[in-house]
Amino acid sequence: MNPYPNLPPEQKATQRVVDQFNADERLWKKLEPLRKARRKLRPRLSRKKLKKLDLAEFAKARPPQDCIGQ
Repeated sequence: MNPYPNLPPEQKATQRVVDQFNADERLWKKLEPLRKARRKLRPRLSRKKLKKLDLAEFAKARPPQDCIGQ
């Protein structure tokens, strides 16, 4: 099955990257309420630790990349 039948072959790989980026951005915005709640519950954590927790949560929620066929 070809997910992008109307695109020229040289643009299909780029479109896959764009789709992955858009999916990651939607997930990041979906996790925003949890980040805000964490900042309210733990105001004494440093920015570095909060960012590390945010990225760990994002990596955990993100589906694994499918490398087949790329």
